[in-house]
Amino acid sequence: MKPPIPGANQGPPDVAELRDLIDQWSAFAADLEVKDYTFDLDNWRNDVDVRELILEALPMFSREEIGDHALKLDQADAAFKTGTRASRRCVWGHGTQRKEKWTPETNWWYFRTPLRSNAQLEDELATVR
Repeated sequence: MKPPIPGANQGPPDVAELRDLIDQWSAFAADLEVKDYTFDLDNWRNDVDVRELILEALPMFSREEIGDHALKLDQADAAFKTGTRASRRCVWGHGTQRKEKWTPETNWWYFRTPLRSNAQLEDELATVR
């Protein structure tokens, strides 16, 4: 199950929360470029879920409201793509992919895995159906 968007159902959306998510995504993506990913599949899913939350929140704000974080998001996405490889399978599995209507074109973060991975994560990814 996807985590809720921070601040959801608590009044009007807050652009600061979106900026915080972009900061999280940026730090995660930067680490992928230079460090081995040492965590398991559950952690990977949680990490890439941040990008899904960003996607869901983006329509609530203009690029001007997001400010410099719009460029930061573009840079983080590029860094994430550099530190990962494409996967034919969604990291959440086909059932969740179908239910959520995720596609490799729109929700590409769910169809990528770390270049600098670890044996546990690779074993778990091999069992995702």
